Amino acid sequence: MVLGAGDDAAVWAPPAGRALAVTQDALVEDQDFTRSWPGPYLLGRRALVVSLCDLAAMGAQPAFCLVTFCAPPATQVDDVLAIQAGLCDEALRVGCSVLGGDVSRCDGPIVLDVVAGGTVVPGAMLRRDAGRAGDVLLVTGVLGRAAAGLRLLTEPTAAEGIAAADAERWRRAQTEPMPRLVEGRLAAEAGVRCGGDLSDGLLADAARTTGASGCAAELWLDAIPVDAALPSAFPTDWVELALGGGEDFELLLAVPPGEQQRLHTAWPAHLAPLTEVGRLTEGAGVRLLDSRGGRELRPPAVRARHFR
Repeated sequence: MVLGAGDDAAVWAPPAGRALAVTQDALVEDQDFTRSWPGPYLLGRRALVVSLCDLAAMGAQPAFCLVTFCAPPATQVDDVLAIQAGLCDEALRVGCSVLGGDVSRCDGPIVLDVVAGGTVVPGAMLRRDAGRAGDVLLVTGVLGRAAAGLRLLTEPTAAEGIAAADAERWRRAQTEPMPRLVEGRLAAEAGVRCGGDLSDGLLADAARTTGASGCAAELWLDAIPVDAALPSAFPTDWVELALGGGEDFELLLAVPPGEQQRLHTAWPAHLAPLTEVGRLTEGAGVRLLDSRGGRELRPPAVRARHFR
């Protein structure tokens, strides 16, 4: 950092041999959060995390962020300070400098907007357009928990009959997502060139990858890593939650055939696990099969996108 917060602008110089990756995300009251959840502190943390997840999907190392906060006059100062504390604690945890930003009065709902920057090695970043037909599709972690948590937060009666531990795990997946920064950097360092995040769900983000890479994809339902309790808790909706619910903020990687085993072998056990969920194929679009080489299924609705 050449010049940090306090002046009219900050000045930052990337390390030698590194390029700058920049992303931006906004959280809007009653669209992305409410006054009752996740609460001010976790809201601040989440605002940064969603941008950090974009950096993770590039294989980038976070460096700095800028924050804009717009709120009506009735907003409580203690809530604003808690939002700031949550954001700054997460920034400290990942080594991301908070350079400043802007605070503005507005008549509408609260808007919290974060620009985050990080560094990548030129030519060695994860990109959506680097996939090729034949590549194996891998995801990190477990899918569907965040969408299930959102269902419980917005429809409290949906928790009836669900074990308390399962319900709490799913709510926390929604309100306290984790950026896969280490996983993204490790994938890039291992030579993976095609990757993206799963902010809008596996179906939508697989379609982004295929569209950018000029190919198609098939996904295998029986291979999708879902929470073990999800199908019994939501017997008619679990496929939609896992594939179209979004906000898992896991990574979707495409690797050449034969390379997945090398990546699995080098993957540390303490990181979010890798699971093979499909492959890229010739053509266009995304097909959902019940298993590898199996019967084609009608894909569920995608619920996570704005203006769908």
